[in-house]
Amino acid sequence: MKISTDSINRLSLGIMEKHQCSPEEAIVKLRSLNLNLDCGDEIKTSLPLQAALVTAVNTAKRAFLGSLSVRMPGNTPCLLRWPGDISLNEVVTQLGGTIIDELPSGTFTLCFGLPGTIDHLSMRVVCNNWQVGVLVQAENPEISSTGDIPTAGIFAGAYSVFLAFLRSTGIHLAACDESKGISLWRPDLHWLDGKAKGPHVEFLPAQYWLLGLGHLGQAYLWNIGLLPYASPGQVKILLQDDDKVVEANWSAGLLSEKSHQGIMKTRLCAQWLEKRGFLTSITERRFNQHTRRIQDEPFLALCGFDSGPSRLPLEDAGYDLIVESGLGNSLPTFDMISLHTFPGADKTPTELWGDIDPAKIDINETIYNILRKAEEGECGIIPLTIAGKAVSASFVGACSGAMVVAELLRGLHGGMRYDKIMMHLRDLDNRKALLHKSGGYLYEHSRNGFVQSATRTGLV
Repeated sequence: MKISTDSINRLSLGIMEKHQCSPEEAIVKLRSLNLNLDCGDEIKTSLPLQAALVTAVNTAKRAFLGSLSVRMPGNTPCLLRWPGDISLNEVVTQLGGTIIDELPSGTFTLCFGLPGTIDHLSMRVVCNNWQVGVLVQAENPEISSTGDIPTAGIFAGAYSVFLAFLRSTGIHLAACDESKGISLWRPDLHWLDGKAKGPHVEFLPAQYWLLGLGHLGQAYLWNIGLLPYASPGQVKILLQDDDKVVEANWSAGLLSEKSHQGIMKTRLCAQWLEKRGFLTSITERRFNQHTRRIQDEPFLALCGFDSGPSRLPLEDAGYDLIVESGLGNSLPTFDMISLHTFPGADKTPTELWGDIDPAKIDINETIYNILRKAEEGECGIIPLTIAGKAVSASFVGACSGAMVVAELLRGLHGGMRYDKIMMHLRDLDNRKALLHKSGGYLYEHSRNGFVQSATRTGLV
């Protein structure tokens, strides 16, 4: 099988590294993975649980290539912002889930709105506006599934798929042995702490500038697109990227489908947003030291670059607030998430990434040696280039996107500003959330503006 940087499944790189197998064998292993999603009646009335379910479908279909089976109540109304007057059942099918009446036995199952006994082959997902929990025992924490924003639900759905993937692939067999959680309102506290519940969300950003529309940029948009905007036509989103969609993007990009190859990422994302009523503009020039915000362009930037040197000009572009996140690149680190807010942080982008040589590529020696053996006699540049690519997973991106959007929502509701948040999803309890020296947000959102959420206007 001929492979290239544009075609290789980025998640399969992790399988190759774990099992010391060829690209073909890695895909066979992914095609052997199956997952069940089981929904109770609570899914009909909980917007956060619905966000968790659709995110689970959208991420799991890119990882569990054997089957993705969903059992859910018939004719469930869709509480999320989604194009067309369709049911949640139709959304699930549209995204790639297979709805069946009886789930196959012996397959790991994620449960949504199904309190009760959890066995060794299942986990229970709980969430509301700000709190996320994944339970592996018949526990009933004091957390309701009510809520009117999808952010914590998106994290919950993606995180539960991530844990199921670690277990199913043997990357971390104990991944589903303990209940875990996080509060997106106060990630520095235990998720069930009384101060971790957070407020109702009444206001949402009026403008965004998306820097990079790959793995992370599409995850930001998945989160933004599901927010309960009362009038999305009032919201301006500027999209900046200079790449086209390739086959390899499907395994990690939440808005990318296999039929999108060859389309500019800006235009793909603009089309997705415009179907949801947002106003978009695009720029297909690379962000660099010459990029400047002018006139009525957004003062808020969300950065999803995959290299440190690309981030160096961030503070010179004229933004009032930049929220940046980055991920690890190898099997041990691909689920590491870092988040920074600029300007005014403890360290500038130059202090954080200025000593990185942009010409140096981190080579995964395990992947390189496997590919050199598989492609013996072929040009060595292909294995070398692929070995420099990161292991990427859509479920990690979705979690990162939820963290970034939560940072924005906190800023509009009197919450804490975090200078830096670091977490390793497989060891979520050991995260670090460092408060900004200001303690909270001051003027950072003022010039960018805000609009009312549907909850504020009574539409939800």
